[in-house]
Amino acid sequence: MHKKNIVAIKAEPTEKYKDKFTGDFVIKSVFDKDDSNEQEMYNVTFKAGCRTRPHIHASEQILIAIEGKGVVVFAKRIKFDPDQITKTEIEVESTIMMEKGDVICVPAFVLHWHGCIDNKEDFTHIAIRKRTELDNIWF
Repeated sequence: MHKKNIVAIKAEPTEKYKDKFTGDFVIKSVFDKDDSNEQEMYNVTFKAGCRTRPHIHASEQILIAIEGKGVVVFAKRIKFDPDQITKTEIEVESTIMMEKGDVICVPAFVLHWHGCIDNKEDFTHIAIRKRTELDNIWF
């Protein structure tokens, strides 16, 4: 066991995640496999206007807002047009605004995305979830 400081952790290269975000971001892996066999934890800063792409996790994900204002959007369903595979429609079920101190638990296997509310300010959250053998599904 050893202590870590979120501020001192170096950001990961964005190339690894760039297809999973809609804009500029900074991501820091707080807990990797050497730190925890069961949990993973990230400090993510979404630069003004940035959000994740819609995705699904195989375990619950806890989001803790630590700076700025953000949003978490839960989708009811996603529709694909087989004749126009690039055309998709996502029906939103709910939208939850987050600000410093807010905590949300995203259920496993629920389509969602999260990030900045608008193009005016950055948003930072901590994301914690259980490690699984299954990869996230990204849209």
